[in-house]
Amino acid sequence: MNKINKQVLEFFSSLSDETRLKIILSIWKGPKTVTNIHKSFEKKLTLSAISHQLKLMEKQHIVYPIKKGREKEYHLSNQFCWCILEDAMKKWTQREPCPNCTEIKRSQ
Repeated sequence: MNKINKQVLEFFSSLSDETRLKIILSIWKGPKTVTNIHKSFEKKLTLSAISHQLKLMEKQHIVYPIKKGREKEYHLSNQFCWCILEDAMKKWTQREPCPNCTEIKRSQ
């Protein structure tokens, strides 16, 4: 498997893990510290578990931290187009077909 294929696989693997997806969705709304992310999980996960997942995603360049006092604030990486996630979320909230995909089907 070449490097690009592996990176794409790792990106989608991160999105397919429920915990990591929840973390990404939490950060998508705006940068958050581990403590703030922990609060959004209603304490179902430990701070350590959230930190571990953030470290994995940091290694994959999906998130990046900025030091804020004693804590790190995590941001979504600018290296990805997050439209794919937004489009996926819309798929299940809007029942209209994607105009781009409809156009592709017509041209085939």
